[in-house]
Amino acid sequence: MYDFHKLILYAALGIFGISLLIPGLIEIFKHPPGSRGLLPTTINGNNQFRTLNGMMAGIGVVALWAVYNLDQARVVVRMLGVILLMVVLARFYSFIVDGFTGAMALLYFVIEVVLTILFLAWPPR
Repeated sequence: MYDFHKLILYAALGIFGISLLIPGLIEIFKHPPGSRGLLPTTINGNNQFRTLNGMMAGIGVVALWAVYNLDQARVVVRMLGVILLMVVLARFYSFIVDGFTGAMALLYFVIEVVLTILFLAWPPR
């Protein structure tokens, strides 16, 4: 694997992992969970929201493990790409059904598409 390829994957996986792990952990322990515009309103909602954030933090840990062990992480990187593909499809569907919410949603969408392509088409060798 070329040094440039490794550098790109290290950066993408590291940023992706940290961007999932830190907010995921914050939301797990935040009382009440949620933020402006995204608030669960029942105990079941709180439980589900914390659980989804725990899953998000777990995916962040997997991405960071791939950074640590990149030479053996080909399948892991591909699976992260599959997860991101589902995220991209869900966001695209939401744009169609729920409407477009603005520049931040578009920025997230573009980043998710780029990471999906990177992880599926250019995993470690």
